[in-house]
Amino acid sequence: MKLVSAWKAADLLREGKVGLMPTETVVGLVAGEAGLSRMFEIKGRDPDKPIAMLCSSVESAFLRFREVPSFAWTLAERFWPGPLTLVFDTENGGTIGLRVPNHSAIQEVFAHGAAMYATSANLTGKPAPTALKHVDPRVADAVDFVVPGTPGSGEASAVVHLSGERAQLLRPSAELTEIALLRLAEEQADPPVHPPFTV
Repeated sequence: MKLVSAWKAADLLREGKVGLMPTETVVGLVAGEAGLSRMFEIKGRDPDKPIAMLCSSVESAFLRFREVPSFAWTLAERFWPGPLTLVFDTENGGTIGLRVPNHSAIQEVFAHGAAMYATSANLTGKPAPTALKHVDPRVADAVDFVVPGTPGSGEASAVVHLSGERAQLLRPSAELTEIALLRLAEEQADPPVHPPFTV
């Protein structure tokens, strides 16, 4: 594994390289816009399947939208930075997943101006690795760099799809269950979340 510093990782991402980085959940397979096709190839993932974009802050995540559902702000304030991916509809009919990770290694790379997308560093259909030493050799040998750091919890992030006033829990976590999501919706007062509200 080619270990690199945060500033070097930022340069490599801009060049279209693909790397491994620890997150607060599992090890991430990361790439910038130019490296996305190679990331999909390494993982053996369907290129039409959405992938999460990592953002340095709540503000940088939401700047890309003209309007942000109020419940998105509620979830972001409660869980970001941390293991939550919010999925939004895009104007072209697709979706985009956004996450603000809570890991010093990733935040250091962000500090050097890099933008990145991430997915778990496993071959499609295989378990996600918690630590760098658990990454499948076929993945580890294919990447261009590795940023060292503290291993995560091993639990994947929760995923919530927000569409207008509708919120759907696509993947729960220990902290964000269907009951917890409904409770947060009921607590929100300005403006309230009206039916239909699904989990």
